[in-house]
Amino acid sequence: SLAKDKGIAGFYTGWWPGIAGKIPSYGLTWTLFEQVKRIRSSMSDRPAKDIENSIMGCIASATTVCVMIPMDTVKTRLVTQMNYPDLVPYKGINDCFRRVLKEEGAGAFYRGLAPRLLSVVPMIGIQFGVYEFTKKFMLAKDSQTSLEPVRGHVSKAEMTRMAEEAQLERSAKKKRLLQEMAMEVAADDDQPFPAPYPKKKDWWANKQK
Repeated sequence: SLAKDKGIAGFYTGWWPGIAGKIPSYGLTWTLFEQVKRIRSSMSDRPAKDIENSIMGCIASATTVCVMIPMDTVKTRLVTQMNYPDLVPYKGINDCFRRVLKEEGAGAFYRGLAPRLLSVVPMIGIQFGVYEFTKKFMLAKDSQTSLEPVRGHVSKAEMTRMAEEAQLERSAKKKRLLQEMAMEVAADDDQPFPAPYPKKKDWWANKQK
């Protein structure tokens, strides 16, 4: 019935407020997480435990939810307004925001705060905890790799060159690993699957060459 009443455009109702809310949310969550980690590091030289990383992720996520929930409320109102034909429809983001603020007050933007926190914060906390654990595990495993034994006499200069090449290879693998894990964490309750990382064989990667 949605396609019949609204056409193809009906499937994209609320796309703009959705994008306007998701992109800042991801950036703000990561920024806050790194800031909380920095504060924690200034208070203790001991590496953070897995549970501490999860708690810091929860703090960052909860703060982001409290900041961004007005936009989420606007998005929800715009997407669901077709279910209430008796109400005057909102014309857009600005109109929705002004009308809700004028007619219902600022508290209306935070009515869904509690269930939002309960659904998002534990999940993001677990994601950051797993992310930091996996990062430490993989980096520790990578640092333990050494050069394969070489038979025969090898000069000191040759050994130095081989060590430098191995270090460059490990650095490239480490950078790639951190990028992939960062994209794996970039998920929430509305977008539970990670964004694909462009590989060299993909057409959009070749297009940029």
